[in-house]
Amino acid sequence: MVRIRLARRGRKKVALYDIVVADSRAPRDGKFIEKLGTYDPNPFPHKVTVNHERAVYWLMVGAQPTDTVRSLLSREGVMLRKHLQIGVNKGAITQEVADKRFQEWKAQKEQKLAQKIKEHQEKLARKKAEQQPKITTEAE
Repeated sequence: MVRIRLARRGRKKVALYDIVVADSRAPRDGKFIEKLGTYDPNPFPHKVTVNHERAVYWLMVGAQPTDTVRSLLSREGVMLRKHLQIGVNKGAITQEVADKRFQEWKAQKEQKLAQKIKEHQEKLARKKAEQQPKITTEAE
């Protein structure tokens, strides 16, 4: 069985992961068939890069993603793209409609991400302001 999973790399306590297609019997960091992208959980927001076309291809031919990879691919829109492609293959929708739906979803996702980043920066600014020592002048 072919799995899409994470392969760890990076140094101790600063993990980086490759998103790879591998045989399920291969070791975690061992031999793999193809590298689809990377995942860096350290910064905010997490950084994920994926080759969408190859990921959809592997999903369509039956590769099973692990739970974590399924979550990452879903967040990046690969699972939606696969779902829409199945609809196109069955004749339920046209390729143009599928592309339009994907672009609308992508625009909404980018807007939500920008809002989250803004809220995170405001939270950090408030925390920094609270930690600053207050200067008081005592009249003696």
